[in-house]
Amino acid sequence: MYAEKTGRKLLNKYWWIVNLRDDKGNTALDYAKQSNALWRVNLLNNPSLIQKEEFDWIEACKREEGDAVLAFVNNCQDLQSVCRKANDTPLHHIKLHTFEEYHNFLEIPSIAELKNTIDDDGATALHRAIERKDMLLAKILLLDDGVERIIKNHSGTTAMDLLAKLCRENGDWAKMCKQIKVNPYLRTTYIQPGTNLEQMRNTLSVIAALLATITFAAGFTLPGGINNNNGEALLAKEAAFLVFLLADAYAMCTSMLVLFCLVWSMVSEPDMARLLVDRSVFILMHSLYATLLAFMTGVYTVIKHSSLWAAISIFVMCSIIAILANRTILHKVIALFVPAANGEKQDQTLLLEEGRSGTSTMEEEDISCCSILHVLKRRTMSIYSSAVDKYKYM
Repeated sequence: MYAEKTGRKLLNKYWWIVNLRDDKGNTALDYAKQSNALWRVNLLNNPSLIQKEEFDWIEACKREEGDAVLAFVNNCQDLQSVCRKANDTPLHHIKLHTFEEYHNFLEIPSIAELKNTIDDDGATALHRAIERKDMLLAKILLLDDGVERIIKNHSGTTAMDLLAKLCRENGDWAKMCKQIKVNPYLRTTYIQPGTNLEQMRNTLSVIAALLATITFAAGFTLPGGINNNNGEALLAKEAAFLVFLLADAYAMCTSMLVLFCLVWSMVSEPDMARLLVDRSVFILMHSLYATLLAFMTGVYTVIKHSSLWAAISIFVMCSIIAILANRTILHKVIALFVPAANGEKQDQTLLLEEGRSGTSTMEEEDISCCSILHVLKRRTMSIYSSAVDKYKYM
């Protein structure tokens, strides 16, 4: 009876090691069966009967008890909620001894989902690995395309900032970065690890070429027309017209510069290619802003005398778009007004496709029988048939 009581206490405290195997490959359940301890067999066969006590995995990580932490992670079914509660993850503290051990640790699905989690200081696992100079963990995190490198902690420092400082101080870290082809001094704003550079280059080139074509044509299709006698623009002395010309020229030049950057990125070193594509996004934004300004001033120049209200309305609309073009503002506006971006609301189109919209009984019945496309098809055919019938009786 005393052995059973002691055994239950041990299982309650060390529940996370019940599935570990010893040198012979046996688990606690195997030994329980060999010793005919029925209470142990029943308990190990029904893990829900074990009263699990909290495991201090942070201290275990600091004591470099890697096996204990690994056993805990493998046996903790609610690891996500535990980490959210602690606002921390084992990946922020784990200390293993080989690259392979770290690789296997990151292969655990529950750990892979936590690799970009931030702690109370806003630091990611990559921040912590670099801070404690754990080269093996930092290396495997840098090799993982899913790990964010530009997340800022509460001090405004990214992991790449810490890495750049460490590389300047320690030649071994600089050598490691060179080996895995990571440039800690490279600062990109729009290019993230894992970004398909070729696809992004193709998309940017199409947009830049289109803008260059539009602005080039607008430069020879002047608002207000030209004087047939001397070929001069009729509104050449108007301030708004001069702004139109300058904005149009700026938009064309910046779009052409984007094309040049993209062309050179195809024959540059990988780091420089990433930098050129990243800067192309920034330059292209300037081209789009200038195109908006050229449109506003061009329209204003032509209709300000006849329809001032329309010119002002166009000015306001274009100005709103220019303000919303800012990424931070756009994210906030989309999250506020668009249901699909709000976590508390769901896109009604998606609900219809899944057959879960609560619009009406008839729609629910139709959608439960087939997909939304079939429903739309039936409705279209019904409308078409009704139209044919009306046509017959005309």
